[in-house]
Order: sequence, then C-alpha cells, then structure tokens
Amino acid sequence: MTYKITSRQQAILDKLKAFHFDECLPINWEREIREPFPRDSVGPNEQTWIQKEKQFDSNILSKILGINLIINCYLRFHRNKARERDSILYQNWKKNYPFAKSILDGNQESWREAVKKYASFHKNRDVAQAYSLHVFDSGTVECDVFLHTLEKMIPSKIEKTTKRGKICYHEMPKTKRYDLYQYYVYSCLNKIINDLFSVLPCERVFINGISGSYDNHQPIISSVVERKEHKQKRCPKRTLEKHRLMVTFKKRSGFYPLYRVYSPQILLKEEG
Repeated sequence: MTYKITSRQQAILDKLKAFHFDECLPINWEREIREPFPRDSVGPNEQTWIQKEKQFDSNILSKILGINLIINCYLRFHRNKARERDSILYQNWKKNYPFAKSILDGNQESWREAVKKYASFHKNRDVAQAYSLHVFDSGTVECDVFLHTLEKMIPSKIEKTTKRGKICYHEMPKTKRYDLYQYYVYSCLNKIINDLFSVLPCERVFINGISGSYDNHQPIISSVVERKEHKQKRCPKRTLEKHRLMVTFKKRSGFYPLYRVYSPQILLKEEG
C-alpha cells in the first residue's frame, strides 16, 4: 500500500525550516540622527507645494481671474497642510534623536530596547523560548538563544493518507527527526542574526544556541558572524558554515553539548 504525507503535515514541517526567510526592515541609524531639514528653512513637503505654486504662476490659466482665485486657495491650503507635516516631521526627529544617538554610541540598554521594539524574531514563539542580549562594544553584540527542544518542535509521527484517502500515522525515523531539528536550529539562528544586523549598527554577532529544559540546558551551537561576510543563502546551515562555527552533530544522535563557546571577551582579546 502506498502512502503520501498530508499537505497539513508538510506545511508544518516546511514552516520549521523557513524562519530565516522572514525579513526584518533594516534601520539606518546614521540617517536617523541626521536633521530632516535645517530648523529655520522650508521643509520638503512645503517645498513641493511652493514649486507647484511657481508652476501655476507661469501657467496661462493663472491669467484667468476666477480660476486664479480658486487654484490659489487650493494651493495655499495644501501648502499650509504641508508645513504642518514638516513641523511634525521635525518634532518627531527631535524626539527620537537622543535614542538614535545612544544606539550609535553603543548603549547597551538602547540596543536591547531597539531589538525589543523593531526586531521580529521574538514575536514568533516558535523561534525561541527566550534570548539574552549583551553589548560588548559599539561593534559587537553577544546573544544567547534558548531554543525549543526536539521533542517539542519535531513531531514523532508522520501523518499520511492512503490512496483511498484514509489518514494513518507512522513513526518518524529518528534520523529524519534529527535532520529536521538541525534545519530548525539553523533557520532560527539565521533569523535572529538577520534581525540583529537589521536593527543594530553592530559589525559582529556572537550567537550561542542553547537547548534543554529550564533546569538542565547546554549550548549546542556557537558562531561568530561578521556583517561584511554575511550573505544569507537559501540553506541556513550553509550560511553559518561560512563563518566561525562550533558544533557537533551526528545523523543518528543529533546535536552534542558544547563545553565551550565563542566569547568576545576571549576571542577578541586573543586577536588583539
């Protein structure tokens, strides 16, 4: 008898391997601290309507009295509205400037706030149980990611249908479960790395994937990812393999605990 995995089950398994495809909008903090326009000058929105006024003044229709009055009122109304938008734009910039400046200065609490506010990985509870962020310096961030366990994320049975449309369940082979969990781990870590590079001005991310229970957990993967060398590939495993990577994985037994991980306190000191 032949079987086929159900589309519902396949969708669940595909989702576990696709977290890194979910992009986070990048933030240019250098641009955020730049004044949108000089304080005592005309703003960009008002300037647009000033230009339209000039174009109308040179138009033949401006010579016709009735049309002239109507269109001038229309232009004046929108110019005033544009001036209000420019005022709001400048006030928002002024309000956000201290935070953006503290981000560029490498302030740890501001970096944590930026991740909490703008990153999206922590909004998907399937990506990780929790995370811990530490700012080492203005170019380096360290992140510990508490991953969900294999038992929680990878189904132990495969849901299939027979040719006659009957639903049945088969035990998922151990090697298949381990392989799916490996893909899940790499996908989650890639998603988090991508988010950190999008919302923080750091040049380097130290990331440690931690698995296990609340009382008994250990690191299973550790990597140092450089922004200038980071290019996301479709396969998240190949992406991290391009960087410094510490991991032990075996097809028949899965991830093995690590007894040491990459640390900026040690690695950067050695390089210096």
